[in-house]
Amino acid sequence: MPAADRDGVHPQHNTSSSRVWCKKGQRKYIPSNSGRQRINLNGAYNPHNQDVIIREDDSINAQSTILLLAMILTKYKGKKKIYCICDNATYYKSRMVKEFVEHNDEIEMMFLPPYSPNLNLIERLWKYIRKKTIHTRYYEKFGDFRKAIFGQIQDLENQKEELKSFIGTNFHLFETSNIAFR
Repeated sequence: MPAADRDGVHPQHNTSSSRVWCKKGQRKYIPSNSGRQRINLNGAYNPHNQDVIIREDDSINAQSTILLLAMILTKYKGKKKIYCICDNATYYKSRMVKEFVEHNDEIEMMFLPPYSPNLNLIERLWKYIRKKTIHTRYYEKFGDFRKAIFGQIQDLENQKEELKSFIGTNFHLFETSNIAFR
């Protein structure tokens, strides 16, 4: 049964500082832009086989979520159950999305606890894409920035082993305990 961690991301056309090598006592200057332009990506990641489904939308809302769910249904056609793991964004719980899911029994929405992006594996995919395309890189034109992002996305198919290692699926689980707070 496929599982798809789902989330949206909005990479901004600007340089993001990260680690960089330079001589001790010297500074490394990186040009930057206004950061006012961004790309709205809505995606799903299957940790079992590193399948990635990503679409670009004008904004991420109930309608774009339904379009992504339709892409997931097409990708996993014939599967009895598709688990969609997502955060608690309002558009995932909207009436439109609920109705779509009710008419497509294959989809089961599973919501993560509030404020736990560390449990949503697609957040690690977004981090991987940022690391490969945005960190300490300058794109003078938005078109170049967009091309780099989508070039990286298209090349994910060739990076499945690296992706599997970067994202991982090993979680440290804690036993529950009876702790009282005042």
